[in-house]
Amino acid sequence: MNNQFKIKLMPWLAATAMFMQMLDGSVLNTAIPSIAESFGENPLQMQAVVISYLLSVAIFLPIAGWASDKFGIKKAFLFAIAGFTAGSLLCAMSDSLFTLSVSRALQGMGGAFLVPVGRLAVLKVYPRSQYVDVLSLMVLPALIGPLIGPLLGGVIVQYASWHWIFLINIPIGIVCFLAALYFMPFIEREKNVNKFDFKGFFIFDFALLLLFAVGASKRILPDFSNLWFLILALILIGFYILHARNKQDALFNLEMFKIPSFSLGITGNLIIRLVGGALPFLAPLFFQTALGFSPAKSGAMLLPMGITAIFAKTFAAKLILKFGYKNFLIANTALLSVFIMMLALIKVSTPDYLILILLGFIGMANSLQFTAINTLALIDVPDKFMSGANNILAVSFQVSMSLGVALAALLVAFVSQKGGESLLFSFHITYIIVGILSFSCSFLFLFVPKNAGNNIKDANVY
Repeated sequence: MNNQFKIKLMPWLAATAMFMQMLDGSVLNTAIPSIAESFGENPLQMQAVVISYLLSVAIFLPIAGWASDKFGIKKAFLFAIAGFTAGSLLCAMSDSLFTLSVSRALQGMGGAFLVPVGRLAVLKVYPRSQYVDVLSLMVLPALIGPLIGPLLGGVIVQYASWHWIFLINIPIGIVCFLAALYFMPFIEREKNVNKFDFKGFFIFDFALLLLFAVGASKRILPDFSNLWFLILALILIGFYILHARNKQDALFNLEMFKIPSFSLGITGNLIIRLVGGALPFLAPLFFQTALGFSPAKSGAMLLPMGITAIFAKTFAAKLILKFGYKNFLIANTALLSVFIMMLALIKVSTPDYLILILLGFIGMANSLQFTAINTLALIDVPDKFMSGANNILAVSFQVSMSLGVALAALLVAFVSQKGGESLLFSFHITYIIVGILSFSCSFLFLFVPKNAGNNIKDANVY
């Protein structure tokens, strides 16, 4: 077959695989109450299903690039699709919270490879002059998946069963696997592949597993076992810092943390993504368990967040360049925090259109926040550190999102256990605390250098 045709097909293949992953993540949150009911579990204690996937992605992300170089991009991409599809099948067959969480972890292993390996394949076969066009195509599924996911999840759960949110991945996965097998262009393997930092990999990932144990627990700190897990995780992270401090081929090169904008961007990303993980998990539960919405209506109510998030991407770069990273992040963080706390005003009697308007503003502010914080982290990083910096950013995204889900679930449960007047009251208090946590980032951004990003003429949207 003509190799030129295969090259033209590659961005569509990578985009389809990315769409499958993005859709799956956003579909699940709407289905959690139904899954909990079928397992006989409390829907407010189902965070392990979400966290297991996010942390599995975080664990295997660092190895994706190395595996692509070592074994070839095509083999790595086929492994990613096969792992994700097999994990989807096992998820659909799960009959308990434990088996579903384990199956989601397998899904996450494939998902960790899907996006970076697919993107790498496209960048390998296209010249730099065409990067903007092909990467813009690949961004579309990242935007469309979360947009239609909540509504699709609600409709599937209401009119079929939750199993179908995983079963729909199987035919897509099979088609993607066969297309990659037969149509993916030949890409030469790297000849001189650096030795992988397996020691650092195991130290860092064991720390993440301990954090997962804390986050997935149904008990609230300071439970002694959870507290010891947390302390041991922090000790291991300290060991990793000592291990990587003077090691050139470390899993994550710590030299880049000497760049002020990168350090602040990663720190801010960890806090902001806590909020980004909490809100998509809380909202469907809030609508279905506290307000009594149907799964389909719950999913439909989240549409404005996706629509305004996409809309915000069209003017994010101009706003950031006009006001500068420091001023923009301080103002937008404060605004986002106020919007989140306003969720505590929603009652059963609140008109739907007011909820939709508020969620639309949250989606827009969230999108602007993610764009600004991601570009701040990478904007001043030199080329020699860019691959590692991008890896750290991706891992921090997954870890903080998973901790955000854990925090949200624990807060609702904690308020309920402490004599909250109602489930609605518990959600209200949780939204206020999450909003305050978000607002705290405004003070962090006071330390953003005024000249951050001044060496560019346009802002990249990540």
